[in-house]
Amino acid sequence: MERKELIKRWYISYFPKVASFISKRGGTLEDAKDIFQESLVILYEKKNTEFNLNEDAYLFGICKNLWFKYSNNTSKFQNGNMDFPELLEPSVDENRLIKLLNSAGKKCMRLLQRFYYDNQKTEIIREEFGFSSNHSTAVQKYKCLEKIRETVKQNSLKYESFFE
Repeated sequence: MERKELIKRWYISYFPKVASFISKRGGTLEDAKDIFQESLVILYEKKNTEFNLNEDAYLFGICKNLWFKYSNNTSKFQNGNMDFPELLEPSVDENRLIKLLNSAGKKCMRLLQRFYYDNQKTEIIREEFGFSSNHSTAVQKYKCLEKIRETVKQNSLKYESFFE
């Protein structure tokens, strides 16, 4: 398929979903266009390799990651010197959240802490935990998250359940 046709197909198929995602998170149509165009470049480069990928999931994943990175950076500049009253943010019931995370086990708790709290790279975590490959490390992280999701599902917990 010719490059122009391929990019046009991606725009028609995926841009509305991406624009909706960004809009729901406070972004503008211009933000969505910028993020989508950057994502297309990344996807097109990957498409030209021998890497077999699910375009929809991969493109949307790229867009989400770019949006989160973009929105975090811009919010730092926009909120730089502004103080917001603490009343605007609900306080998290940390004990309940920790209890939920602990339900997956100490090893899972440590693994997730290394990924999300300490922002450690997969290679470092793999060595620390003795996993055989980066893939098995990612799979183990997924299994830990699934344990927590299952606990949430079994207890019919909702997002609001973790706020006081």
